[in-house]
Amino acid sequence: MLLLLACGRSIEVVQLPSLPGIGLSGLYAGEIDGTLYVAGGCNFPDKPVTEGGKKVFYSDVWKLSDGNWTLAGQLPEPSAYGAYVATAEGLMILGGANEEGSMDSAWMLTADGVTRLPALPRPLEQAAWCSYDGAIYLAGGMSCGTPSLEVFRLKDGQWTVAATLPRPLVQGIACADEGRLNVFGGFDPVAKEAVKGGYAISLADGSISELDADVTFVGSAALDGLACGGCDADVFTHALNLPAEEVREYQLQPVEYYNFRGQLLEYTLNGWAPVTAHPALARAGAALAEYQGGHVSVGGELKPGIRTPEVWMIKSK
Repeated sequence: MLLLLACGRSIEVVQLPSLPGIGLSGLYAGEIDGTLYVAGGCNFPDKPVTEGGKKVFYSDVWKLSDGNWTLAGQLPEPSAYGAYVATAEGLMILGGANEEGSMDSAWMLTADGVTRLPALPRPLEQAAWCSYDGAIYLAGGMSCGTPSLEVFRLKDGQWTVAATLPRPLVQGIACADEGRLNVFGGFDPVAKEAVKGGYAISLADGSISELDADVTFVGSAALDGLACGGCDADVFTHALNLPAEEVREYQLQPVEYYNFRGQLLEYTLNGWAPVTAHPALARAGAALAEYQGGHVSVGGELKPGIRTPEVWMIKSK
């Protein structure tokens, strides 16, 4: 346990029981009827990516009960890198990817199982997402290997296009307030760079203005104006521009080289502000979920290809 004082709040970061196995990234997490559920995700179970290991996707659904993780069911298909939104009905899982490519599936996970929802307008993974004013928004991401510029809105069971982004944003994050959707990068796979800043989108007319930020959010976990972990912008941009013969050397560096951000940030009127810092938050591809009045960071990468099964609770004391 580490006690920290941030923004006038006393914050504690406490380790919970680890997930079974070697860990996952790109997974889904949420609280359902007071119980923490985790689903999907991917890893390299047989050998590391640096040795040509194959990425495997999962459909397992786990729940944390009485201090132990137990298998609670299966998703209809293996899935990772989609959006996940906790609702009053359960945990909504939107899009994602598996060995077959990008997915357009939409599911509702409850304590009783999984039901299908209206499919997305197109297959979509690694998009930014948030819920606001009775609607769910998905912005940017990748669709079958091509960047998606659309901002999709799901409301009353129907998908529509709310706006179009000026540039590709993959693995961005989103939050909404005062009638606008704020979307932050992420990276641009066309320009091959991590993106600092983002866009404010009016939900009334779809007009767009630029937002400044001195951080990027590649691989960050995000929820309701909070962002946890993520890659270093300069290191990630360098990796995007490496020739193929140098990628393995990049992947073999020690954990410290990648400089993942070990912070929980909060979006305020003055921009992104640190809430707390802890080494266990330095993850990429983790899941962030509300749980028992706090938040949990689940899984994620310690460095390229290396996942962790650790689960950490972040809460005010």
